[in-house]
Amino acid sequence: MNDSGSCNYICSIISNEIKFFNWVIYAMADSPASRILESSQILYTKLFSLDEINDILKKKNPDIVLYGTGWLNFSSTLSDNAKKYNFKIVSLIDHWTSYNQRFHNNAFPDAILVMDDTAYKKANKIFKSKSIIFKIKNYYLDAVKSACDFGKKKRDHIVFLSEPHIVNKNNLKTFEYILLEDILKMFDKVIVRLHPKESKNKYYDLISKFPKAKISIVDPYEENLGSTLSKSKLSIGIQSTALYLSYLLGINTVSILPKKCLTPNIPLPKKYILKKLNHVKTLNFTNIERLEPNTNAISFYECINFLSRGNK
Repeated sequence: MNDSGSCNYICSIISNEIKFFNWVIYAMADSPASRILESSQILYTKLFSLDEINDILKKKNPDIVLYGTGWLNFSSTLSDNAKKYNFKIVSLIDHWTSYNQRFHNNAFPDAILVMDDTAYKKANKIFKSKSIIFKIKNYYLDAVKSACDFGKKKRDHIVFLSEPHIVNKNNLKTFEYILLEDILKMFDKVIVRLHPKESKNKYYDLISKFPKAKISIVDPYEENLGSTLSKSKLSIGIQSTALYLSYLLGINTVSILPKKCLTPNIPLPKKYILKKLNHVKTLNFTNIERLEPNTNAISFYECINFLSRGNK
């Protein structure tokens, strides 16, 4: 493991289904995944290079390899070794973007895990003839929900959920800073929750321009997502997984997307995907019908049972 999104989901699977399997866990050293595993008190072995994967698979002789698709792509390495050592590959997709870039050299896994209906439909459309698609239980959502304390904490903050990878797109780095600046101009109590890949001082220069505002910066390794969202009367972001979880928890949530820069992928109702922040003033957040993401979802154990019976 390397990336934070898939690691959060995989950690939640391990914690809830630890008794069913003999788990042997690896993560890249000094990665977001390694810090999440440590905070979850899950034992793992550090990888210092992807070149180590071949030797590990040869020595461990696994039955199943579960990994998260992300920016560090090693699907080809796993596929080559699966043919040599006869194991099954299961990959987890934690988001709704860049599906065609998830598996290099068409190295598709035996099964793909997704966490919601939107991801399930998209994965089926793209990968149906190549892999089995499973919608599995979203244990991470349950963990975030359990950590929320809506009864005791006063929900009077705007929570800005930052995210890192959009800075690689044209104009989006500028957009993210402009968006936060607009938020700070519009609201006086703001929490900025950083993404696990972001530096603590990412917005330091911008925030210093608002000395009278009540602004808190939250390090995701020091405060869990549920605790942050417990204080939110409105969550604002672009299209991160954390933003979607905020919506599922019943919090007023909006995605702000720059015009002509991004295709909306986050599964929010269209009326909550805005082009400009000031449009939030016209929104009515009452009577929102939210789908239960775990409807028709199966456990990881059920997924592996299906694969073990030789279905393909």
